[in-house]
Amino acid sequence: MKDASKHMSAILRRVKENGYVLMLDFDGVLSPIVKIPSNARVSLVARRALAACVKKMPVAILTGRTLADIEKRVALKDVIYAGSHGLEWKMLGRAHRRNLSRNTLSEFAKARRALLKYSKLFPSLFVEDKKHCLALGYRSLSKKQVIRFRHGASRIMNGVAQAGTIRVVDNLYTFEIMPGFEWTKGECARHIFKTVSKKRSVAVYIGDTLTDEDAFRVFTKGGVTIRVGKDSASVAQYYFKSRSGVDRFLRRMAHA
Repeated sequence: MKDASKHMSAILRRVKENGYVLMLDFDGVLSPIVKIPSNARVSLVARRALAACVKKMPVAILTGRTLADIEKRVALKDVIYAGSHGLEWKMLGRAHRRNLSRNTLSEFAKARRALLKYSKLFPSLFVEDKKHCLALGYRSLSKKQVIRFRHGASRIMNGVAQAGTIRVVDNLYTFEIMPGFEWTKGECARHIFKTVSKKRSVAVYIGDTLTDEDAFRVFTKGGVTIRVGKDSASVAQYYFKSRSGVDRFLRRMAHA
């Protein structure tokens, strides 16, 4: 895993020669992580740089937020938006949704009900109940409560869901469930890239969570993958030490 800041000139030279499709996560990448997700905002620097990048090449934002939420929160025209970890997306003026099997939806609904009931035991939890995703943020819990909550939530998931039907992501103080592995953020990113890329375009993907690892794996060969925060377990090729590195990179991309 290489420091992207030290290799930025080489990356920029490559995308300038070949063109690119820029894909980014939202929370922790375009916006700082905040305790209350509804308070998340794109920095002014990032917004201006993104707007400049859109005029040159395709730009997509892929997030666990709903499609409606991310569209409203970013509010830039001609950007491709993908919500619910890629289960819904809007591209070239049309909205799309990935159809899931009846069994998967049934298992997800059962798991969702069980976790929502359990969450009432922890008043400080931040609950984001989205159509195809349930996120329980435990950043505000005490250390003892965190241990208790995570243990109980994992036990519930082991008891209510059939193996492989529900995906659990416990990362960045958030316990999140989503329908299986039928269609991941990586699959959605691949679809977007194939749809809008030109012959020699380079896929540039920037993320910071476990769901972004799906996209990192998709673009391991031929793409540029960057993680916000160094993690030896990540399959990303590069990393930024902090989110501020994303702003610097976008500014450079805007003028590449």
